[in-house]
Amino acid sequence: MLQAFKIKEFDLNPVFAAWENPPRFYGDRKRDMSVDEWLEQIRVGCVERKVPEEYWHKVAQYYLGDKAKARLIELKNVMTQMNGGKYRWSWKKFKIAMKNMGCASSLSLLPFNLDQWLTLPIIPF
Repeated sequence: MLQAFKIKEFDLNPVFAAWENPPRFYGDRKRDMSVDEWLEQIRVGCVERKVPEEYWHKVAQYYLGDKAKARLIELKNVMTQMNGGKYRWSWKKFKIAMKNMGCASSLSLLPFNLDQWLTLPIIPF
């Protein structure tokens, strides 16, 4: 009975091999199209190639550049920790994550030293 609820395996390698000039997202605002446009191109490409919706987020992750992929991995780690070690991605959750995470928001890029702020004493009002 539980087998009916499991996602059926789908081999994405033929999809990746056959997709000529796929949409890529590098995490560079100068180089990239908008996130919404990129997500729509991924969705349309997956529909054309008959990829089940349960795998769309995996296809999109495959076409992320290094900078964007590193940022997504950071977010994945946080979401996994916040949800007790288990977090299951879907296309809807992936779209929300991509729209809300700035790809250039590494802590090293902040205009101030975060460690200084974390060690400041809390002054009650």
